[in-house]
Amino acid sequence: MREVSESFDRCGISGGILTGLSGGADSVALLRTLAALRLEKGFPLAAVYVNHGLRESARHEEAFCANLCASLDVPFYIRRVRVNASGNTEAEARKERYAAFDAVMRETGSGVLALAHHQDDQAETVLLHLLYGAGLSGLGGMREYRPPVWRPFLRVRREQLRAALRELGQNWREDESNADDAYSRNYLRATVFPLLNARFPEAVSAMGRAAEILQGENEYLNIRAEEWIEKNASKGKHRFLMLDPFANLHPAMQRHILRAYLEKSGIALAFDHTERIRALLQMPAGSACNLPCGWHALRTETRVHFLSPKHPDAQAGLGGISDSPFCGDVGDGFLRQAIPADLLKKARLRTRLPGDFIAPLGMNGKMKLKDYMISRDIDRPFRDSWPLLCDGNEVLWVIGTGVSERLRVKPGDDPIQYRMAVYSGDLPDAL
Repeated sequence: MREVSESFDRCGISGGILTGLSGGADSVALLRTLAALRLEKGFPLAAVYVNHGLRESARHEEAFCANLCASLDVPFYIRRVRVNASGNTEAEARKERYAAFDAVMRETGSGVLALAHHQDDQAETVLLHLLYGAGLSGLGGMREYRPPVWRPFLRVRREQLRAALRELGQNWREDESNADDAYSRNYLRATVFPLLNARFPEAVSAMGRAAEILQGENEYLNIRAEEWIEKNASKGKHRFLMLDPFANLHPAMQRHILRAYLEKSGIALAFDHTERIRALLQMPAGSACNLPCGWHALRTETRVHFLSPKHPDAQAGLGGISDSPFCGDVGDGFLRQAIPADLLKKARLRTRLPGDFIAPLGMNGKMKLKDYMISRDIDRPFRDSWPLLCDGNEVLWVIGTGVSERLRVKPGDDPIQYRMAVYSGDLPDAL
């Protein structure tokens, strides 16, 4: 079929291909097409049937698929899985099916998984996502090629595939569950689309075209979002966005950035989640909202933080202190600091502990470390992992921020008694 050959070249498909084979018309048409294309392109081809254990007729489909593959000289694999039918059976079946695909791909060394979704499937997907209130990503439907999954039939109508099989004299098997309109997709296929097609004959093609347009626009926004994230968001163990640049964005870009950024932490945001986060922009510092998976967002004066239910290890990535001879340069008090040699020997680099205090340089008396951090605009999520150089509970140096009066180098001090300490490590507010 010309469309599959064009898709093969357009997507740059290379290496071995595994195709999902159910015995239905669409997957049979794809197998037959790939078997023919294999002679032209020279790729290894295999097929897999996944038995979900939900239908008695599945064993007959297994036999049909095995015979078909044997007639085409295509290696054939059967995987039987167990589906938890107590919840969302469709979702559970899909999860188990793709796990089986992945296992057979590894076994066969295939780099591409070819699936038989066609333009009618795409239209159903787009309409379902519209009814669920999806955004650009969902309304873009299925992608022609999102490695390793390749869908070469997305520009081909269902009836074209069946017509091609009839012309070849090739039969197929019908899955009786496709007639059950309790499933939303089956309801759309049996009830809604016949009405749409009767009034709008090009509806399916138009929805497929719209999906391609929206995919392109979504990809463009993804690029812009990644550029913004690179400049204005943390990539370390603390997850946050800088508040002012974020607040100045158009709401559409704010939503796109939030979804893209939190997806990196395994969090899928629904629309109401993004709106909760955006609402923090109008709230005072200290405001928070709950997010999926036990996460929550916290707005401070300068950032929007995303806090995991698993607290990061405060000691991880703490860095270290190196020292060199003192040459009269007292340092900047941030990453370099002159320190009395005897004090440096007993000082310890650590994170904060209960009872910590500091006597800030240039001030009389001492203050709680927490109050000092607040006065220096160190956001609450950073405080437990902030690097400190301490003598017992006395903080000598809040690295990257300031030092204690005890580290003041006074005129007349013997330079031999000092060392230059240099901190090597990242600070939580590196942006």
